[in-house]
Amino acid sequence: MFLLPETPDTDCDFAAFYERQAREGLVHSGLMNGHHFEIAADFKDEWASPVITWSAGGEEFYDLQGGDTIKVRSSGALTLAAGARYAYTASPETVFRSNMIAFPRWMIDDAKRNALEPGQLKSRTLETRLFLPDEETQRLMNDIAARCVNGYTDETWYAEQVALLYARLLEAQGRRSAAQDEIKAAKPATRAELARRIDRAQRHMLLNFPNSALGLEEVSREACLSPFHLIRVFKAFTGVTPMRRLAAIRMEAAMRLLTQTATSTKEVAEAVGYSDRTAFFKAFKAHFGCAPSQAMKH
Repeated sequence: MFLLPETPDTDCDFAAFYERQAREGLVHSGLMNGHHFEIAADFKDEWASPVITWSAGGEEFYDLQGGDTIKVRSSGALTLAAGARYAYTASPETVFRSNMIAFPRWMIDDAKRNALEPGQLKSRTLETRLFLPDEETQRLMNDIAARCVNGYTDETWYAEQVALLYARLLEAQGRRSAAQDEIKAAKPATRAELARRIDRAQRHMLLNFPNSALGLEEVSREACLSPFHLIRVFKAFTGVTPMRRLAAIRMEAAMRLLTQTATSTKEVAEAVGYSDRTAFFKAFKAHFGCAPSQAMKH
Protein backbone atom coordinates (compact mmCIF):
# COMPACT_ATOMS: atom_id res chain seq x y z
CA MET A 1 0.00 0.00 0.00
CA PHE A 2 1.27 3.47 -0.87
CA LEU A 3 0.82 6.52 1.30
CA LEU A 4 0.18 10.06 0.10
CA PRO A 5 0.90 11.98 3.31
CA GLU A 6 1.21 15.67 3.86
CA THR A 7 4.64 16.87 4.95
CA PRO A 8 5.04 15.71 8.58
CA ASP A 9 4.91 18.56 11.08
CA THR A 10 6.89 18.96 14.29
CA ASP A 11 4.30 16.97 16.24
CA CYS A 12 4.68 13.96 13.95
CA ASP A 13 5.71 10.63 15.44
CA PHE A 14 8.83 10.27 13.27
CA ALA A 15 9.54 6.73 14.41
CA ALA A 16 6.12 5.59 13.17
CA PHE A 17 6.44 7.75 10.04
CA TYR A 18 9.77 6.26 8.95
CA GLU A 19 8.78 2.69 9.80
CA ARG A 20 5.64 3.12 7.73
CA GLN A 21 7.57 4.69 4.85
CA ALA A 22 10.05 1.82 4.64
CA ARG A 23 7.30 -0.79 4.79
CA GLU A 24 4.67 0.74 2.50
CA GLY A 25 6.36 3.39 0.35
CA LEU A 26 5.83 7.11 0.08
CA VAL A 27 5.25 9.68 -2.65
CA HIS A 28 5.69 13.35 -1.78
CA SER A 29 5.48 16.46 -3.93
CA GLY A 30 5.28 19.78 -2.15
CA LEU A 31 6.43 23.38 -2.01
CA MET A 32 9.71 24.07 -0.26
CA ASN A 33 11.34 27.26 0.96
CA GLY A 34 14.37 27.19 3.22
CA HIS A 35 13.63 23.84 4.85
CA HIS A 36 16.38 22.12 6.79
CA PHE A 37 16.67 18.91 8.75
CA GLU A 38 19.23 16.57 10.20
CA ILE A 39 18.94 12.83 10.65
CA ALA A 40 17.64 12.14 14.13
CA ALA A 41 20.13 10.67 16.59
CA ASP A 42 17.87 7.66 17.13
CA PHE A 43 17.34 6.97 13.41
CA LYS A 44 17.40 3.23 12.73
CA ASP A 45 18.87 1.63 9.62
CA GLU A 46 15.81 -0.57 9.16
CA TRP A 47 13.76 2.58 8.54
CA ALA A 48 15.87 3.49 5.50
CA SER A 49 14.59 2.90 2.00
CA PRO A 50 16.04 3.93 -1.38
CA VAL A 51 14.59 7.13 -2.85
CA ILE A 52 14.68 9.29 -5.95
CA THR A 53 14.35 13.04 -5.53
CA TRP A 54 14.24 16.00 -7.92
CA SER A 55 13.12 19.63 -7.88
CA ALA A 56 11.65 22.30 -10.12
CA GLY A 57 12.85 25.87 -9.72
CA GLY A 58 15.01 25.67 -6.62
CA GLU A 59 18.13 24.10 -5.15
CA GLU A 60 18.34 21.26 -2.66
CA PHE A 61 21.47 20.21 -0.82
CA TYR A 62 22.13 16.71 0.50
CA ASP A 63 25.06 16.46 2.92
CA LEU A 64 25.87 12.76 2.95
CA GLN A 65 27.45 10.96 5.85
CA GLY A 66 31.15 10.89 4.98
CA GLY A 67 31.42 14.52 3.91
CA ASP A 68 30.06 14.57 0.34
CA THR A 69 27.53 17.27 -0.60
CA ILE A 70 25.26 16.93 -3.64
CA LYS A 71 23.27 19.85 -5.07
CA VAL A 72 20.03 19.01 -6.89
CA ARG A 73 18.81 21.56 -9.41
CA SER A 74 16.05 21.55 -12.02
CA SER A 75 17.75 19.10 -14.37
CA GLY A 76 19.33 16.25 -12.48
CA ALA A 77 17.72 13.71 -10.21
CA LEU A 78 19.35 12.13 -7.18
CA THR A 79 18.97 8.49 -6.20
CA LEU A 80 19.85 7.63 -2.62
CA ALA A 81 20.65 4.07 -1.58
CA ALA A 82 18.73 2.52 1.28
CA GLY A 83 21.59 2.97 3.72
CA ALA A 84 22.47 6.56 2.78
CA ARG A 85 22.17 9.02 5.65
CA TYR A 86 22.05 12.72 4.94
CA ALA A 87 21.19 16.19 6.18
CA TYR A 88 18.92 18.25 3.93
CA THR A 89 18.82 21.97 3.18
CA ALA A 90 16.52 23.76 0.73
CA SER A 91 17.47 27.11 -0.79
CA PRO A 92 15.48 29.94 0.85
CA GLU A 93 15.68 32.32 -2.13
CA THR A 94 12.56 31.02 -3.85
CA VAL A 95 9.55 28.80 -3.29
CA PHE A 96 9.85 25.70 -5.47
CA ARG A 97 8.39 22.25 -5.86
CA SER A 98 10.32 19.33 -4.43
CA ASN A 99 9.49 15.73 -5.30
CA MET A 100 10.55 12.53 -3.57
CA ILE A 101 9.58 8.91 -4.07
CA ALA A 102 10.64 6.39 -1.44
CA PHE A 103 10.61 2.83 -2.74
CA PRO A 104 8.99 0.29 -0.40
CA ARG A 105 10.79 -2.68 1.08
CA TRP A 106 8.81 -5.27 -0.91
CA MET A 107 10.01 -3.69 -4.14
CA ILE A 108 13.68 -3.85 -3.15
CA ASP A 109 13.35 -7.47 -2.04
CA ASP A 110 11.62 -8.39 -5.29
CA ALA A 111 14.41 -6.77 -7.34
CA LYS A 112 17.00 -8.81 -5.46
CA ARG A 113 15.08 -12.04 -5.89
CA ASN A 114 14.89 -11.44 -9.63
CA ALA A 115 18.63 -10.94 -10.07
CA LEU A 116 19.77 -13.54 -12.60
CA GLU A 117 22.95 -14.48 -10.77
CA PRO A 118 24.18 -14.12 -7.16
CA GLY A 119 26.90 -11.75 -8.36
CA GLN A 120 24.25 -9.37 -9.70
CA LEU A 121 22.66 -8.72 -6.31
CA LYS A 122 24.68 -5.55 -5.81
CA SER A 123 23.61 -4.21 -9.20
CA ARG A 124 19.96 -4.75 -8.21
CA THR A 125 20.27 -2.28 -5.36
CA LEU A 126 19.78 1.40 -6.11
CA GLU A 127 23.01 3.39 -5.74
CA THR A 128 23.52 6.96 -4.54
CA ARG A 129 24.07 8.99 -7.68
CA LEU A 130 23.21 12.31 -9.36
CA PHE A 131 22.15 11.72 -12.97
CA LEU A 132 20.12 13.02 -15.90
CA PRO A 133 17.02 10.82 -16.40
CA ASP A 134 16.15 9.67 -19.89
CA GLU A 135 12.86 10.81 -21.42
CA GLU A 136 10.76 7.83 -20.31
CA THR A 137 12.15 7.85 -16.77
CA GLN A 138 11.49 11.58 -16.49
CA ARG A 139 7.94 11.12 -17.75
CA LEU A 140 7.28 8.45 -15.12
CA MET A 141 8.72 10.62 -12.35
CA ASN A 142 6.69 13.67 -13.34
CA ASP A 143 3.47 11.69 -13.82
CA ILE A 144 3.73 10.15 -10.36
CA ALA A 145 4.45 13.53 -8.76
CA ALA A 146 1.62 15.24 -10.68
CA ARG A 147 -0.91 12.62 -9.53
CA CYS A 148 0.30 13.12 -5.97
CA VAL A 149 -0.17 16.91 -6.21
CA ASN A 150 -3.69 16.46 -7.59
CA GLY A 151 -4.71 14.12 -4.77
CA TYR A 152 -4.96 10.95 -6.84
CA THR A 153 -5.52 8.03 -4.44
CA ASP A 154 -5.49 4.87 -6.55
CA GLU A 155 -2.93 2.85 -4.58
CA THR A 156 -2.72 0.12 -7.23
CA TRP A 157 -1.74 2.72 -9.85
CA TYR A 158 0.99 4.12 -7.60
CA ALA A 159 2.35 0.66 -6.80
CA GLU A 160 2.55 -0.26 -10.49
CA GLN A 161 4.11 3.02 -11.65
CA VAL A 162 6.67 3.19 -8.83
CA ALA A 163 7.64 -0.43 -9.53
CA LEU A 164 8.18 0.48 -13.19
CA LEU A 165 10.26 3.48 -12.15
CA TYR A 166 12.44 1.39 -9.84
CA ALA A 167 12.99 -1.13 -12.64
CA ARG A 168 14.02 1.65 -15.05
CA LEU A 169 16.52 3.03 -12.54
CA LEU A 170 18.05 -0.41 -12.09
CA GLU A 171 18.17 -0.91 -15.86
CA ALA A 172 20.02 2.40 -16.25
CA GLN A 173 22.60 1.19 -13.74
CA GLY A 174 22.92 -2.04 -15.70
CA ARG A 175 23.50 -0.19 -18.98
CA ARG A 176 26.17 1.92 -17.33
CA SER A 177 27.90 -1.22 -16.05
CA ALA A 178 27.70 -2.87 -19.48
CA ALA A 179 29.20 0.22 -21.12
CA GLN A 180 32.05 0.07 -18.63
CA ASP A 181 32.78 -3.53 -19.60
CA GLU A 182 32.84 -2.63 -23.30
CA ILE A 183 35.60 -0.04 -22.92
CA LYS A 184 38.67 -1.54 -24.56
CA ALA A 185 41.07 -1.09 -21.68
CA ALA A 186 43.78 -3.51 -20.61
CA LYS A 187 42.52 -4.13 -17.07
CA PRO A 188 39.16 -4.13 -15.26
CA ALA A 189 40.62 -1.61 -12.81
CA THR A 190 41.30 0.76 -15.71
CA ARG A 191 37.72 0.40 -16.95
CA ALA A 192 36.41 1.12 -13.46
CA GLU A 193 38.60 4.22 -13.20
CA LEU A 194 37.37 5.51 -16.58
CA ALA A 195 33.77 4.95 -15.44
CA ARG A 196 34.49 6.96 -12.29
CA ARG A 197 35.94 9.82 -14.33
CA ILE A 198 32.97 9.89 -16.71
CA ASP A 199 30.66 10.02 -13.69
CA ARG A 200 32.69 12.97 -12.38
CA ALA A 201 32.31 14.73 -15.72
CA GLN A 202 28.54 14.20 -15.83
CA ARG A 203 28.08 15.22 -12.22
CA HIS A 204 30.14 18.38 -12.81
CA MET A 205 27.84 19.31 -15.69
CA LEU A 206 24.72 18.68 -13.61
CA LEU A 207 26.07 20.81 -10.79
CA ASN A 208 27.35 23.67 -12.95
CA PHE A 209 25.20 23.84 -16.10
CA PRO A 210 23.87 27.36 -15.22
CA ASN A 211 27.38 28.71 -15.80
CA SER A 212 27.40 29.91 -19.42
CA ALA A 213 31.21 29.60 -19.53
CA LEU A 214 31.14 25.87 -18.79
CA GLY A 215 32.68 24.02 -21.71
CA LEU A 216 34.74 21.04 -22.83
CA GLU A 217 38.03 22.26 -21.35
CA GLU A 218 36.63 22.62 -17.84
CA VAL A 219 34.77 19.30 -17.96
CA SER A 220 37.94 17.59 -19.23
CA ARG A 221 39.96 19.00 -16.34
CA GLU A 222 37.35 17.80 -13.86
CA ALA A 223 37.55 14.29 -15.36
CA CYS A 224 41.38 14.40 -15.47
CA LEU A 225 41.29 13.44 -19.16
CA SER A 226 42.37 15.24 -22.31
CA PRO A 227 39.45 16.69 -24.33
CA PHE A 228 40.01 14.12 -27.10
CA HIS A 229 40.13 11.21 -24.62
CA LEU A 230 37.07 12.50 -22.78
CA ILE A 231 35.01 12.73 -25.98
CA ARG A 232 35.93 9.19 -27.01
CA VAL A 233 35.34 7.55 -23.62
CA PHE A 234 32.29 9.66 -22.74
CA LYS A 235 30.56 8.63 -25.98
CA ALA A 236 31.42 4.99 -25.34
CA PHE A 237 29.70 5.18 -21.94
CA THR A 238 26.73 7.39 -22.76
CA GLY A 239 26.22 7.23 -26.53
CA VAL A 240 26.62 11.00 -26.88
CA THR A 241 29.48 13.50 -26.71
CA PRO A 242 30.05 15.60 -23.56
CA MET A 243 28.76 18.83 -25.11
CA ARG A 244 25.64 17.13 -26.44
CA ARG A 245 24.99 15.84 -22.93
CA LEU A 246 25.52 19.35 -21.50
CA ALA A 247 23.07 20.78 -24.04
CA ALA A 248 20.51 18.11 -23.07
CA ILE A 249 20.96 18.91 -19.38
CA ARG A 250 20.33 22.59 -20.05
CA MET A 251 17.29 21.92 -22.23
CA GLU A 252 15.70 19.50 -19.75
CA ALA A 253 16.20 22.07 -16.98
CA ALA A 254 14.64 24.75 -19.17
CA MET A 255 11.61 22.59 -19.96
CA ARG A 256 11.03 21.84 -16.29
CA LEU A 257 11.25 25.51 -15.35
CA LEU A 258 8.90 26.54 -18.16
CA THR A 259 6.28 23.88 -17.47
CA GLN A 260 6.39 23.70 -13.67
CA THR A 261 7.15 27.27 -12.57
CA ALA A 262 6.07 30.79 -13.53
CA THR A 263 9.55 31.79 -14.68
CA SER A 264 9.84 34.01 -17.78
CA THR A 265 11.69 32.77 -20.86
CA LYS A 266 14.40 35.40 -20.30
CA GLU A 267 14.95 34.21 -16.73
CA VAL A 268 14.90 30.57 -17.83
CA ALA A 269 17.54 31.22 -20.50
CA GLU A 270 19.83 32.82 -17.92
CA ALA A 271 19.11 30.10 -15.33
CA VAL A 272 20.26 27.31 -17.66
CA GLY A 273 23.43 28.97 -18.92
CA TYR A 274 22.42 31.06 -21.95
CA SER A 275 23.40 34.73 -21.94
CA ASP A 276 22.08 35.06 -25.52
CA ARG A 277 18.28 34.65 -25.72
CA THR A 278 18.39 34.00 -29.47
CA ALA A 279 20.82 31.13 -28.98
CA PHE A 280 18.55 29.74 -26.25
CA PHE A 281 15.45 29.90 -28.48
CA LYS A 282 17.27 28.14 -31.32
CA ALA A 283 18.66 25.43 -29.02
CA PHE A 284 15.27 24.85 -27.37
CA LYS A 285 13.43 24.53 -30.69
CA ALA A 286 16.08 22.20 -32.09
CA HIS A 287 15.82 19.97 -29.00
CA PHE A 288 12.03 19.93 -28.46
CA GLY A 289 10.61 21.02 -31.82
CA CYS A 290 8.71 23.97 -30.35
CA ALA A 291 9.37 27.48 -29.08
CA PRO A 292 9.86 28.06 -25.33
CA SER A 293 6.68 30.17 -25.23
CA GLN A 294 4.65 27.14 -26.38
CA ALA A 295 5.88 25.11 -23.41
CA MET A 296 5.31 27.76 -20.74
CA LYS A 297 3.05 27.19 -17.74
CA HIS A 298 0.01 29.44 -18.06
